[in-house]
Amino acid sequence: MTAQSNQSHTWVRIGTTYAAVVTGKIAALVYHAGVQRGEQAGARDEGEQAEAGPGWYLVWVNEPHRHYQLAEPAPPAGAPAAELDKSALVALAQAGDAIEARLAGGGSGGPNGSG
Repeated sequence: MTAQSNQSHTWVRIGTTYAAVVTGKIAALVYHAGVQRGEQAGARDEGEQAEAGPGWYLVWVNEPHRHYQLAEPAPPAGAPAAELDKSALVALAQAGDAIEARLAGGGSGGPNGSG
């Protein structure tokens, strides 16, 4: 399986970040990051902060303030390049599903359709 099978977008690698290109324009970015803090989706108290662990994140270019953590776990620090590449493919496949859902009108936010 590849990250682009049967999808209406393509992936372009930009350094350590991946860009999803739809009809010639960047629609989303996927990147790997360490621990992050930010507002928790669906939090009762507006502005409630939550911590997200290291992992892969999806950010829509039209919502640059919202970063959604993908389910693919982060490879351990110092992992070989092959392991990082495998992890990236799984993360891109998951992000691709979210992109396709949004293009079909079925997703409103993150990879799980929420946000």
